[in-house]
Order: sequence, then structure tokens, then C-alpha cells
Amino acid sequence: MSDHADNADIKIFRTIADGLAAARRAPELQPDCRCHFCDEMVVVNLLFCDVNCRDDFERQNAALRRAGR
Repeated sequence: MSDHADNADIKIFRTIADGLAAARRAPELQPDCRCHFCDEMVVVNLLFCDVNCRDDFERQNAALRRAGR
């Protein structure tokens, strides 16, 4: 018979497994010589033109995920 600690462990492991599975399904950005936020030209193999665009992109995507999109 399982106790509360065993049940908590099972729930934690399921949560971690679900999170890892979701992270593996997430599409990766591919460099295409344009900033993924402001569409400016960037050096080859870069995703964003500067740190501000990267942070704004991440902030915008986090808000969309919270909204369920």
C-alpha cells in the first residue's frame, strides 16, 4: 500500500516527464539572416539583432503561452 510520500513522488515524476516531453516538442528557431523579432538583417547564424530583441521575443512568447496560444 502506498503512502502520501509515494503518491507525491509519483506526481512529481509525472510532472517532470510531462515538462520534458513538452520541451522536446517545442520547435526550435532557425537562423535565416533576419532578426526573429524586428525582421532586421543580422549576421549569419544569429537569431536576433541584439539582446533587447531576444528578450522582447521571449517575453512576447511567454505571454502568448500564458494566454493559451
